[in-house]
Amino acid sequence: MSQKKSFKEKLKNFGEYFRGILFPHGIKCIFCGDELNGTEMNNTCTDCLHSLPYINNACPRCGGEIAEENSGVCVDCKINNYNFKNAFAVFNYTDKALSTIHKFKYGGRKFLSKPLSMYLAQRIATENVLPDIVTSIPIHKEKLKQRKFNQAELLAKDFCSLTGYTYINLCEKVINTPSQTTLAFSERKANVKDCFKLNKQYKQEIKDKTILVIDDVFTTGATSSELCKTLLLNGAKECY
Repeated sequence: MSQKKSFKEKLKNFGEYFRGILFPHGIKCIFCGDELNGTEMNNTCTDCLHSLPYINNACPRCGGEIAEENSGVCVDCKINNYNFKNAFAVFNYTDKALSTIHKFKYGGRKFLSKPLSMYLAQRIATENVLPDIVTSIPIHKEKLKQRKFNQAELLAKDFCSLTGYTYINLCEKVINTPSQTTLAFSERKANVKDCFKLNKQYKQEIKDKTILVIDDVFTTGATSSELCKTLLLNGAKECY
């Protein structure tokens, strides 16, 4: 039997493909997996949209959740010194937000970058921050070989596509640092010391510029702070 498709079969297949674009089926919520009806925001079902672990009372310094009665900075920010001016986050790293980031970061689900970056864009729109350049936390080339992509870079590029800001891969990670999962801030700070280097061609590009650094997860802020230190030492005006 011939394996060649007839013109009618090709036309039928094309029609099904075209209808699939106009009327997609099987689009699911990125957080719970329930099928969407086409009217929800950010690829998120109505239930998740109202129940996600949003940060409602943010520390004005690091962006993390603080107790309602606390009107100042959090305990960590009273102790630790950061090289960024302020940090912002959308979710507490728990529940559905945690599982979705894990799928994105370790499960190879790169398509999650676009809806997640929409949340980032909505969050930064509430702040008085107008960056000249957006960059991302780089990962070491050995880790890049294993993971095949840098999730922070994907988020930052999609964020810039939505907002119109300029993305530049300003730095590279020159030391393949051990995992920081179990380390305290002081240990993490020592672990990432001098691990980033500015790409020389951007030396003049960043002079007196405001730079927004994007990462997928903010834990103690040691990594972000170290990257910002590198940018500031090379002439950047301020970092967020």
